[in-house]
Amino acid sequence: MVAGSIVSFRAARYLVADERIYPFAIAVVLGGLLGARVAHVVDNWSIYAARPLDVLAFWNGGIGTTGAPIGSSIAGLIAARWLRLPLGFMFDISVIGIALGEAIGRIGDIINGEHHAIACSGLPWCVRYTHPATLGQTEYVHPVAAYDGLIMLAIFAVLLAYWRRVRGRPPEGRVYFAYLLLFGGFRFVTSYLRLDPLFVDGLQEAQLLGLIYAVAGVVMLPVLTLRGRLDSPGARATTTAM
Repeated sequence: MVAGSIVSFRAARYLVADERIYPFAIAVVLGGLLGARVAHVVDNWSIYAARPLDVLAFWNGGIGTTGAPIGSSIAGLIAARWLRLPLGFMFDISVIGIALGEAIGRIGDIINGEHHAIACSGLPWCVRYTHPATLGQTEYVHPVAAYDGLIMLAIFAVLLAYWRRVRGRPPEGRVYFAYLLLFGGFRFVTSYLRLDPLFVDGLQEAQLLGLIYAVAGVVMLPVLTLRGRLDSPGARATTTAM
């Protein structure tokens, strides 16, 4: 969170010079954690149904990162309106930092061995955990947390490059929807390597949410790109001449 926030703060200075970025960042982080917690509880309701008070026991761990974009977006929307910040711009610079933070966070998942994956053979990077107290699998499996970490690092690089290309050229929000497309699309695919419980129609919860995010990106990116072209000075001049 620290590394991602630093990146987002530096990007925010392109447009916002005052201290409003800090309460906005706090809202986004807290909203993301809440959304991730809700996703985890829903995905594991068979466990929490018998002990509903454990839903509040954050200190025992348990988050679902695919729920974080929902919580972060809701909290970010409220905070941006309250602080009178440019909504699309703030969402764009936030997801850049979030992508980096998620990439770094996967290091902890690799150490813990908490994400169980399908069997792996014939590949030099198949992994197994040997410590007797580990949460990880003792047979060789795909290092799915490492896959996700590398993917998020690549998404961070793509988003940063894309933002530098489109910043200052409305409409804002294109980087945000690019994040949803890439994050959701890749998570939908990599979840086939996971042994997470099925949620609905043979899909895991992460796959369902990933599909929703990817569709939102597929729909909104062309819409915003087209709007940007129509609102460009050249397009307006052509329309006026006609």
